[in-house]
Amino acid sequence: MSLHAEVALRLGTLELDATLDVAAGEVVAILGPNGSGKTTLLRAIAGLLPLPAGRVELGGEVLEDPQRGLRVPAAQRAVGVVFQDHLLFPHLSAVDNVAFGLQARGTSRRAARQRAAAWLERVHLPGVGSAKPRALSGGQAQRVALARALAVDPALLLLDEPLAGLDVEAQLAIRHELRAHLDAFTGPCLLVTHQPVEAITLADRLVILEGGRIVQQGPVDEVARRPRSSWVARLVGLNLYRGYARHGSIDLGSGHRLLAAAPVNGEVFAVVHPHAVALHRSRPDGSPRNVWSGTIGGLDVYGDRVRVHVASAAPIVAEVTPAAVTDLDLGRGGTIWASFKASAVEPYQA
Repeated sequence: MSLHAEVALRLGTLELDATLDVAAGEVVAILGPNGSGKTTLLRAIAGLLPLPAGRVELGGEVLEDPQRGLRVPAAQRAVGVVFQDHLLFPHLSAVDNVAFGLQARGTSRRAARQRAAAWLERVHLPGVGSAKPRALSGGQAQRVALARALAVDPALLLLDEPLAGLDVEAQLAIRHELRAHLDAFTGPCLLVTHQPVEAITLADRLVILEGGRIVQQGPVDEVARRPRSSWVARLVGLNLYRGYARHGSIDLGSGHRLLAAAPVNGEVFAVVHPHAVALHRSRPDGSPRNVWSGTIGGLDVYGDRVRVHVASAAPIVAEVTPAAVTDLDLGRGGTIWASFKASAVEPYQA
């Protein structure tokens, strides 16, 4: 059962216009900066926001088509939703929270509670069925929310920041459990997240949403290797440039020019990995073919490496060792030279 969604709506200053196709059994992660429309997109597909224009179709059944006057209410859609703040009913116990959706769909109270109790076991929450949400930890509440979404045997699963607000240990445990449930889920799944690790470990495909528009989509490795926006490049830790190439010389339009080993032509993107960038206090001589100067804009520690932000007309980030930070006295700021070989520049068509 596949999903086809054309969502066009305006909410405040956000103008969302996105079309998605998700295959049966496929997990698609939606990433983007704050305010890009990720949660709004999920809410529209779930039926929680009416569409002034567009179409939502699930397994051949039209759930919404404003042009034809068709709209299936949210409660009648075969959709399981997990929100980032759980949205458990505070006055209901854990087992009754899970049973709620089943009863709303016509299951008897007794049968619904039996099935809910079984789902609490499946998400490793035995013995908490009588507990109210306020007595649960964040990880437990998220497991209850996941059980509630899956208990109704949904045709479509929508996950909105399912690991948000959890500590690292709880994230690891629930991510592992969620991966197992998604592997067994046969319907399409949309996952909204801001965490690259979450997207990489859970999703088959990435969709990048910026300003209400899809700017890139594809397999995880393809998007990570060939970003098409500065936001994606920052997300995966790459330097990204766009310019016009002629025989491997790329004009960035900022007084800077990149030399690439590949003889590319036309409008291109070009990525440079920070670990390929060397820093110097004076202009270097020798083999590097790309050299420019700037000022040190900041230092960030990533494990056993330090990322150095070099501010210039074409900003660049270098990844160096702590020893290099000391040797170059980068903590005092000032002018710095960045260099990298033409073979470190990876261009591709824009």
